[in-house]
Amino acid sequence: MMIKLIATDMDGTFLDSDKRFDPEFIDIFYKLKEKGIKFVIASGNQYYRLYQKFLPLSEQMYFIAENGCYIAEGATELYCNTITHDNVELIKTALAPYDNLFMIMCGRKGAYVLSRDKHFESLVRLHYCNYQFVDSFDHIDDEIMKISINDPEEQIEKYLQALEPHLPVAVKVVNMWMDIHNRDINKGVGMRFLQAIYEIEPDECMAFGDQMNDYELLQQVKYGYAMDNAVLPIKEIAYGTTRSNDEQGVIIKIKEVLDLA
Repeated sequence: MMIKLIATDMDGTFLDSDKRFDPEFIDIFYKLKEKGIKFVIASGNQYYRLYQKFLPLSEQMYFIAENGCYIAEGATELYCNTITHDNVELIKTALAPYDNLFMIMCGRKGAYVLSRDKHFESLVRLHYCNYQFVDSFDHIDDEIMKISINDPEEQIEKYLQALEPHLPVAVKVVNMWMDIHNRDINKGVGMRFLQAIYEIEPDECMAFGDQMNDYELLQQVKYGYAMDNAVLPIKEIAYGTTRSNDEQGVIIKIKEVLDLA
């Protein structure tokens, strides 16, 4: 098979349970680069957090961040999809009765968290590095791409049915987070964007994922692999499976398919 692009999700896929990846990846990355293969991080996480995570390789990588809302080649923005101001206001109004929920406004310039939720900073830091605390979401000088919501009681799915019918945007639950963004956005759209500008066919691409926000990503490539720890619907549409994230299944499959020693 002729592979020109490899994309991987982060949490539960490329990263182990301690949010780490095997240092062997650095050698693998340079071998891929020698072969002219582009490497893409496709994640719901903030772009700035992803870029920081992979320094000093970041400038040579590609990023589909915020579940497809933001796409970059290294430090260069290629695409950004934002929610209209009116829709942001509608979302804020719909969420107002649920003041028990912890919310992050994900903007083009950075992320925003209410000062009252500062005790959640360790959780914020897992997914964001460029963020600030604000007293209110009403006067943020930024374009909002995504709104992420977490229930401290870990019952976020029960809010999906209550909120989704009243919002003009997409609402998805992934890893105990509810993500709200425009309906026409997902990781598969981000993959299609990269395939188009670099003239790469789906059958020249590999991708890895474990959760439902990886569904469209795996559908947009021929060689889509589900992690052993993936949810069942992802395994059902995958081209194949690989070992779990804690066993470094992404690296193992890349080495196997591309015959990298």
